[in-house]
Amino acid sequence: LWVGGDVGALLVYLAAEPPTGELAACPADDPAARFHTWVHHRDIGHGLAWTAVFPEVLEGSYHLLDDDGAPLVPVTVTGGTVHQLDLR
Repeated sequence: LWVGGDVGALLVYLAAEPPTGELAACPADDPAARFHTWVHHRDIGHGLAWTAVFPEVLEGSYHLLDDDGAPLVPVTVTGGTVHQLDLR
């Protein structure tokens, strides 16, 4: 995982594992540029949570996508930081 300059990361906590086992996202201004990551059940220090990690994301505005590819929630990634989003 490299975070710095105009590259950040996104950590998303979910209430349940998505049916596909993945979570997808896309730049807010380019829905066709979708990317995804696997969702894993992880120990987060005070219990287990379904967790998706998007490493090395360019700074900008994104949408997390639902299972049908529709925008679920907007998120902004800032370079040099790990943004955490709790959707539980």
